[in-house]
Amino acid sequence: MKRLILIHGYVEDPGIFDLLVPLLPPFPILRINVETEFDRWPANNPVNAYSLAQFLTNTHAITADDVIIGHSMGGWIAINIKAVTGAMAVQISSYTNQRKPVSPIHSLSFIRFLANTGVLQSLPAINYVKKKYPFAESKALNFALLNRMRGMRRAYISWQMEILFAPVPPLIVTPDLRIHAIKDNIVLPPKEPYSAVPGDHFSLVFHPHEVADPICDLLRAPSIIPNGL
Repeated sequence: MKRLILIHGYVEDPGIFDLLVPLLPPFPILRINVETEFDRWPANNPVNAYSLAQFLTNTHAITADDVIIGHSMGGWIAINIKAVTGAMAVQISSYTNQRKPVSPIHSLSFIRFLANTGVLQSLPAINYVKKKYPFAESKALNFALLNRMRGMRRAYISWQMEILFAPVPPLIVTPDLRIHAIKDNIVLPPKEPYSAVPGDHFSLVFHPHEVADPICDLLRAPSIIPNGL
């Protein structure tokens, strides 16, 4: 195996993995900052998770030897990178069915409108989401992400929405590992088998050991590292 490549979720940054990384086997790690990738996205190039996967593959020379670990939106990108390269994909609080993210709106054109007009970043919208958030454990983190979202460029918010919801070619690959909290209210748990962990959507921050354990088991399998680590 060449590298562990970490991809964060919607309005997050690579720091979301800070507590998880020390618990993983000591392979080389590349943290992808999605906002940086947005800054160098070719003008007029349509975006969805698959086209981004192709772009990241070329930009970072991703191969089948790599393992992509993605949280939330990052896990959706990860499975599309697997479709492009054959790399292993680990999804944390993520999905392979675009109906799994919890959203009252499923019209992509209307979602684009809300993003491009700044409605999603408006104070009333942010306060509404904060008021509805049910988990005390991760409330401060969720609120910090929502506050961070307020200062993001509208174009970047809209771009992330395309990654989340724009159609992609049918997936013919599956994740090598799915990790999910049953109580996740941001992305619904998969119907497929998965490793259940405590907490909510942000289990990798508040329960990093439980999230790391199945990843370490996967990476230490003889098929990955014959003699273990």
